[in-house]
Amino acid sequence: MNVLQAIHELSTAIRMSEPFAELRHAYEQVQRDPIAHQLFARFRTLQKRLQQKQISGLPVSDADVELLQQHLHIIEMNENIARLIHAEERLNELFAQAMAAMIQPIEQLYDEHS
Repeated sequence: MNVLQAIHELSTAIRMSEPFAELRHAYEQVQRDPIAHQLFARFRTLQKRLQQKQISGLPVSDADVELLQQHLHIIEMNENIARLIHAEERLNELFAQAMAAMIQPIEQLYDEHS
């Protein structure tokens, strides 16, 4: 079996899954709500900035983390964003299961030779 083909098929299966449909619907609701859209866009900007610092090896200050946490607390109060976050968490559970399945051959290999 071609691994890259299997990955493409997994990507397609994810797009067709119920958790992804739930995420898409929740995201569309956020886009239709001007306040939610603005809050979510600001949060994503802060989140991306923090991730970019981490990727670049730059220190992430406590103030950066605190700002992101404060904004997360604010956006979670918006019903549409709360649904989006819940849908994202559900999809992340699916990703975690997929990752565990992908790592399993390595774990088995190492366990066999321990």
